[in-house]
Amino acid sequence: MNNNSQNPLKVLKAKIKEAWSGCIEIEEPQDASVGWNVYLLEGKIQYINSTVGEQERLNYLWQRFKLGSQSPQLDNKDTSEYVQLCKALSDRQLSELNIKKLLFMFVREGLVNILSISKTKIKFKPAKRIKKAVISFSLTKLLEKQEKQIKNWIDVRSYFGSSFSRLYVEQKNALKFYKAWKSKYADPEFAAIVKNRKLSSFVSLFVAKSSLYQIATQANTDTYFLASHLKELIAEKTVELHPFQELTLDNIESASNSNNRSQAQQQQSAPKTSNSNCSSLIVCVDDSKTVQKQVKMVLEAGGYRVLGILDPALALKTLAHHEPAVILLDINMPNLNGYDLCSLLRKSQKFKEIPIVMLTGRDGMIDRVRAKLVGATDYLTKPCDPNKLIALAKALEKSAISV
Repeated sequence: MNNNSQNPLKVLKAKIKEAWSGCIEIEEPQDASVGWNVYLLEGKIQYINSTVGEQERLNYLWQRFKLGSQSPQLDNKDTSEYVQLCKALSDRQLSELNIKKLLFMFVREGLVNILSISKTKIKFKPAKRIKKAVISFSLTKLLEKQEKQIKNWIDVRSYFGSSFSRLYVEQKNALKFYKAWKSKYADPEFAAIVKNRKLSSFVSLFVAKSSLYQIATQANTDTYFLASHLKELIAEKTVELHPFQELTLDNIESASNSNNRSQAQQQQSAPKTSNSNCSSLIVCVDDSKTVQKQVKMVLEAGGYRVLGILDPALALKTLAHHEPAVILLDINMPNLNGYDLCSLLRKSQKFKEIPIVMLTGRDGMIDRVRAKLVGATDYLTKPCDPNKLIALAKALEKSAISV
């Protein structure tokens, strides 16, 4: 059964009264690319997760609840977010009670997002369930002390999309945005942001079309605090709001395939000519879909075309058909690691002079030395800082052109 334009709170209360089990899918009204899943078991809430941007949200919550410097990577698409989260919390050797408390806080944050929606499209999926839940919660318990937060977000939604909305400042508006926030940086309320992000670095997050979750994580602040201080800038269109789905992997691949077909047709009917207006191609070889998404999002926002290769064994064959300006190589990959692949590329005349950047989760001197020995141009630690990634890409692109 599918329902349109219903109030999420009324729907939840009705299903809880029925002691219903399954998943309630709730669409973000201002961004159809984003949705929420509310899992119920006999009228009790087991978990709430988003349908996209799971990693961005997890990174934010992990930081908010002070669970460590780096959140777990949700790389396994065959395993649910809930199972991966429970395992990550268990791996931290937390007690069962503390795990339940954290799950409670994760669910409450999701509930605030959902209950601040007045009306939207809602679907019921009775067969979609969490098989082994650690705990389940009553709606009444979850709503305790949440009234003010929900009201705050209802106000935010009057001018904002959701925590997944991408915020964008065009280069022509960057100075105006910089000046607007310069005065805010003197306010004691902004101490956490000032400590974690220089003003110029903070502005660059908006130029890169980061989501609210991402910006709040990088600035170590609360999403509501950030959104509330952007109200005037959004109203005057200094800051633009874009849908989250705009830069996700599926859309990029779809657009890339479409462009490739169009280019192939053009090449068959016309001779090759140099096109100075074409953006440079950067190839990323990494078996992590999460890393691929991040790299594509950042670099495409910076004006580059990006080709992602998940299987290193297919890299040489795939690269033979392209002329990249820069190649990014993950070090730790199955079957063929980044060092070996870099060495093979350097033996090819075609890729002998192409800048190659090694990507790794480690930051050791031995790795850096080994990367240089196999012919790598540079080295970048994951998760990649957006500013460093774009700056490095531009620098290497220029050096390659000058050669």
